[in-house]
Amino acid sequence: MKPAKLSTVLAILFLTIAFWSCKKEIATKSPQAEEQAVASAAKKDDHGFAENDMVMYWNDKTATVLKDINQPTRARLFAIIQIAVYDALNNIKPKYQRYALLNERMQFASPDAAVASAAYWAIKGLNRQGSFPVDTWYNESLATIPDGESKEQGKILGKHAAEAIIANRANDGFSQAILTSTTPPNGVNPGEFRSTVTAVNWVPTQTLFPFRIYYNWGSVVKPYVAESNSQFRPQGPFAVSSNEYTNDFNEIKSKGARVGGTRTEEEDKAATFWTDTRSSFFLNLFVRESIKNTKMDAWKTARLFALVHVSLAETINSLFDAAYYYYYWRPETAIRLATADGNNNTQADPDWLPVASEGGPTVSPPLPGYPSSFASFGGATSETLRLFFGTDKTSIDITTTSINPVVTEPKPSYHFSSFSEIASSNSNAMIYNGWDFRKSAVDGEKMGREVAAYVFSHHFKEE
Repeated sequence: MKPAKLSTVLAILFLTIAFWSCKKEIATKSPQAEEQAVASAAKKDDHGFAENDMVMYWNDKTATVLKDINQPTRARLFAIIQIAVYDALNNIKPKYQRYALLNERMQFASPDAAVASAAYWAIKGLNRQGSFPVDTWYNESLATIPDGESKEQGKILGKHAAEAIIANRANDGFSQAILTSTTPPNGVNPGEFRSTVTAVNWVPTQTLFPFRIYYNWGSVVKPYVAESNSQFRPQGPFAVSSNEYTNDFNEIKSKGARVGGTRTEEEDKAATFWTDTRSSFFLNLFVRESIKNTKMDAWKTARLFALVHVSLAETINSLFDAAYYYYYWRPETAIRLATADGNNNTQADPDWLPVASEGGPTVSPPLPGYPSSFASFGGATSETLRLFFGTDKTSIDITTTSINPVVTEPKPSYHFSSFSEIASSNSNAMIYNGWDFRKSAVDGEKMGREVAAYVFSHHFKEE
């Protein structure tokens, strides 16, 4: 055969094989390909990943609507709202253990719509919207999401997640907690709690505030994850007659005095920095800053917020249990009444007051002084962050948000290179601002860490 003819035959043969191969491939793939195309289109908005912008946005809005209420109530509400967001996402793709909404799987729901809806309906369901434009925030959030079935499913799922956690905590005992009460009465023996000095427009008076806050919280509010509110109760304060107590007494009498204090410039800065008493609001900023330097999706971010705020809420429960179990006095009282404390190594100062006013009706926080509430919150937050990121190292820059008049402009800022540094700085500041003995701060921080470790190991884990 001539070379030209051979080339022509080979070309025809090649084209014929190619044609039938393509035809066979099309015939074989077309039904499956159509199904895959449909599934791919349905899953377009959900590949088990979504950016965390919407989670961060609604965390910020939650902090905004809760910032001006008392800390125990704020911690409870923050936990509920963050659980709603967390549950909504994990009913799209269950990456982590769900908490209250367990069986509402909507795998094609829009994650962003679910997050916005969960936070919105939780805020509304808890009646926390007040005068804030939450409807506007919600509508603006939804406007960023393409219309369609996925968006509508997300809206439904988020609402159900909010309703589930609100129902879960509806009978948690909070309604029985008494905000202010004269119960228990003032102590009479050395070391027993007495009412602390009142303040008017941040200025101390010489009268005593007759109430203590939430004296029954620890006995009526149920835990979120812990077995009981007494599970993490610390060992107790030093005996007033002990040398250890004397050392703590003399330290805070000197370092925490409003008049004649011996704080260094750095100690004074720390005391000022940590005077914001809205702990779950302020510490939430540390969590947000820790996220900024990472690549975290919506699920992981929601999990971190849930872990932190449930740990803070659990710490509140443990705090009130321990505080009223030991019913220990504040440094303010101890120093003013030291003449009758039975300890020959302590010297009274009947006019002594702490350097930092809390910003409410009292100079010192109006609850017993052991363990330290603020140190426990710092311990819980820092331990959650350490466990979550698997390292103690971080790089966080924070400026205080305190509204206390002792904090003048420019407000102090700190750089933190470790999570444990956050907790220790906070704990030491409780001494420098005159609120807590060192033993109270140390044990409070430890209690918060133990609560956080328990929450981390017992819930919100990977499926």
